[in-house]
Amino acid sequence: MTVERVTAGLNLEAGDRFIILYGANTSDQFCTPELLLRDIEWVLHRYLKSQGYQRILFFDGHRKLYFLDRESRDRCLPRRASTNPLPPKNSEMMVKPGPLGRKKRLLPNRSEPVAPTPAVSVASPPQAPSLMRDITVIPYFHTAMVEMEQLSAIVFSYAEGLANFANQQELFGRIIEWSRLPANNRNRCIFIFHYENRNGLEEFCRRHRFTYLENLLLNREQAGQSLNICRLGAPIADEIEYLIHYFRLDKEKPVDWGTIQLLSRWIAAENRQLNYWYDCFAIAKEISLAEARKQKWLSGNVSSKPGLERLQKMIGLQSVKEVVKQRAEVLKVENIRQQQGLFTEPPRLHLVFKGNPGTGKTTVARLIGEIYRDLGLLRRGHVVEVARQDLVAGYLGQTAMKTDSVIDSAVDGVLFIDEAYNLNQGPNDSFGLETINTLLKRMEDDKHRLAVIIAGYPDRISEFINSNPGLERRFRKEVLFEDYKPEELMEIFHQQISQIQGVIAPQLETALINLFTRLYEERDDKFGNAGLVQNLFQSMDELRAQRIAQNNLDFLHEPLQLDDLPAKEREISQQGVKDKDNLQQLRQKLDNMIGLLNVKQRVNELINTERANQRLKAEGYDSFSTLETRHLLFLGNPGTGKTTVARIVGEIFKALGLLKKGHFVEVGYSDLVAEYVGQTAPKIKKVIESALDGVLFIDEAYSLAESSFGLEAIDTLVPMMENQRHRLVVILAGYSLEMENFLNANSGISSRINDQIEFPDYNGTELFRIFMELCTQNKIKCPDNVANKLRETFNRMYATRNRKFGNGREVRNFYERMVRQWKNRISREHLTGEAMLTFAISDIPSLN
Repeated sequence: MTVERVTAGLNLEAGDRFIILYGANTSDQFCTPELLLRDIEWVLHRYLKSQGYQRILFFDGHRKLYFLDRESRDRCLPRRASTNPLPPKNSEMMVKPGPLGRKKRLLPNRSEPVAPTPAVSVASPPQAPSLMRDITVIPYFHTAMVEMEQLSAIVFSYAEGLANFANQQELFGRIIEWSRLPANNRNRCIFIFHYENRNGLEEFCRRHRFTYLENLLLNREQAGQSLNICRLGAPIADEIEYLIHYFRLDKEKPVDWGTIQLLSRWIAAENRQLNYWYDCFAIAKEISLAEARKQKWLSGNVSSKPGLERLQKMIGLQSVKEVVKQRAEVLKVENIRQQQGLFTEPPRLHLVFKGNPGTGKTTVARLIGEIYRDLGLLRRGHVVEVARQDLVAGYLGQTAMKTDSVIDSAVDGVLFIDEAYNLNQGPNDSFGLETINTLLKRMEDDKHRLAVIIAGYPDRISEFINSNPGLERRFRKEVLFEDYKPEELMEIFHQQISQIQGVIAPQLETALINLFTRLYEERDDKFGNAGLVQNLFQSMDELRAQRIAQNNLDFLHEPLQLDDLPAKEREISQQGVKDKDNLQQLRQKLDNMIGLLNVKQRVNELINTERANQRLKAEGYDSFSTLETRHLLFLGNPGTGKTTVARIVGEIFKALGLLKKGHFVEVGYSDLVAEYVGQTAPKIKKVIESALDGVLFIDEAYSLAESSFGLEAIDTLVPMMENQRHRLVVILAGYSLEMENFLNANSGISSRINDQIEFPDYNGTELFRIFMELCTQNKIKCPDNVANKLRETFNRMYATRNRKFGNGREVRNFYERMVRQWKNRISREHLTGEAMLTFAISDIPSLN
C-alpha cells in the first residue's frame, strides 16, 4: 500500500539515522494502489509498518506526541504492574479523528520508567499521552531511539514547528547523541518539511541554529548524494491512474477505458498536485481525453501515438530524426545494462540543440521528454522551458536558490534552456556564472532523474559550451537543426491552410514557391523558418478577410489569392530565382568594362568551373563537385578596377547559387585592427559575420603584416577563411610586389587562396576611353582636335607612369582638373548655348 513518489527515494537499510522529506507536495493527498486517499503521515506510517517498525511516534507543535496505531501507543506507555493496563485516574482524553477512526491521547500523571507494554485488544482504540509540554516528550523520543528491542521511528510531521520547540537546545543535543548510536541500531528519525526547495530548507536550519541538520544537508549536497533526502514531486502516471479508478468506483464517474493509461501519462507530465486533479475530476462529466481537451487540462498537444513516431512524421528535420532515433536505441541498451548492474552509471540524457529560430527545437524537446519516458529513462517526461530571466535573480546568492527551484520542478523530466549562451554575458557576469555552476552540480547530482537540453544559434552555443570545461564534459551529444528548405516551407504553409480547411489559388501557389525559394537563398542566421511561414499565413489570412468583406464573398469557400500576399512578399516572389538571364547580364556588365581582357577571361573560367561542378553533381558525380575554397587574390595598382570586379564576382557567385546574398563588404587595415591587444580578434569576427554569404574585400591587405596587431588579425582571419569557406569569399587586393611578399611570409593565407588575378595598368588608349565615358555621362562634347590632343596626353601619361600610378583614378583626377578650367573659361568668355558644353584644347591641363 505504499505510494511510490513518497517511498521511491527512501532506503531504511542505507544506514542513515535521519531521513528528510521536503517540498510543497508534502501537503498533498496521496492515492494508494488500494484506491485510498490519504495524507503523508498515513502513507509513511504504512510504509514503516511494512518495513517491520513496531513503534512509530509522530510529533508536531500543535498536536504534540501522537500515534496512528494502538501498538505504537502501547509500546510507548509506561508498564503497569497489571497485565491489563488502564488509563490513570487523573487524566484527560483528547479525541481526534483520523484515517483509522477516532484516536485518544492520554497524559499519565506519574513518572515511571518507560517500558513497552503488552499488546492490548484490537477492539480498544489507540490512546496517546496528551497535554504534554515539549520538554516532557524528549524522554519518549530518546527511549524510542535508544532502545533496540523494538524497531522504532520518530516522524516530525511539521518539522518547521521545531523552530518554536520549548527546549531546542536539549532536543538538538539529543539529535546529535542519536547520530552517534551504533550501526546495529536501526531506529530512524524522519523530518517532514514543507519548503519547496533545498535552499529554503538549509536557510531554515541556519536561521534556527539547527546546525547538525544543516551540516547533514550541506555534506550530502557536496557529495552529490540525495538518498533519504527527498523532495516530493507531483503524482506520477500510476498514482493518477489510481485516482481515476477511485472516481470510477467511489464516485461512479464515467471513464474512457481505452485512454486511461495515455491520459494518466499526460496528466502526470503537467506536474500538478493530486489535490488539483481531484478537483478537476470532481467537476468533470467524465474522465477521458476528450474531456481533458474540452476542459483544457493539458498544456500540450495530446496524441495517442508515441513521441518517436510523431517525430518521424514531422516536416523536414531528417538529420534530427536520424540522430534522435540512434540516440534512443543507444540509451535503451545502456538503460538495460545499467538495470542489470553491468553499468554503474545511468545513461547521460543531456543534449545540445543547434539551429536557427523556427526549426522545431522546442517541439522536439517536448517529444524527447516523451521518448525518454517511454524508454523508462524518466518517470514523468514533462518539459520545463526557461530562459536566463527564469534562472537569474537580482542578488548574488539568490540566483542559486532560483535556479535550484526551477531544476526541482524539472526533476524526472526535461529542463529546456533556450538561447543558453545568455547565461554567460562576460567575465564579470557573476549571476550567470552562479547559475551555470548550480546547473552543472544538479546535472551531476540528479543525472538519473534529469535531462537538460540547451538550445540556440549554432556558433554561439558552441562558443558557450567551449567556454566552460564542465559544460564540455556534460554536453557531449549535439543535434543540428537545419533550416527548412523551400519545399518544406511550402509544406508547412499547406499545413496551416489545412487547419482552417482552406484552399490556395494556383497563381498564389507558384508565387509562394518562388517566394520561399528566394527567402531561403538569401537567408541569414535570423531566418525565421516555420515562424516566418506562420507569420506570413496570419498576415495573408487577415488580408483575405478584408478582401472577402469588401467584395461580399463566401468566407468559407473563397481560396487564398495572389492579392492576399503582402506587397513586400509579392515583390520578392516576382523577382524569381537565379537564372541564366541574370548570369548573362552580369557577364555583359563585366564585358562592358574597359580593358581587363585577362581579368574577364579568368572570371569566365571561374563561372565555367562552377557550372561544370553543378552539372557533374546533377549527374551523380559528387566527387568532382566537392566544396572548393573560392578565396581570390587581386594584384594590381590602384584604379585598375579591382573593387568593381570584386562586386561583380559577388553577384555572379550569388547567381550561381554559391552565395546566398552576394553582398559586398569592403574593409582596410583600420577596419580590422584594434588599438589594444586582445581587441583585434573580436573586431575581425564582427566584420566576417557581416560579410557571411557574400564577399569580404580587403584592400591593401599586405599592410596587415606590418604590425603585431595586424598579425593578430591574420591569425584570426585564416581559420575563419577555412571554416566559413562555404559561406564566404575573401578577396585580398593590393600592389603586386607587396602582395607577393605578404603571401610568402604567411603560408596560412597563401594555402587558402584558390586563384590570383593580375589587373594590368590601363594603356593610353584605355585611359582615353575612360575619359570619354566620363564626358558622355556628363553630356560634355569633345571635338576631334581636343580628342586627338587627349590621346597624345594619355599615351604620355601611360608611358611616364611609376609604380604608384593611379590608372582610372588618375583619369578622374585629370578630368576634374579639366572641368575646372572649362568652367573658368565659361565665366571668363561668357559662353552660351552649345559652346558652354564643349571642351577646348585650352581646357586640357598639363600633366603633373
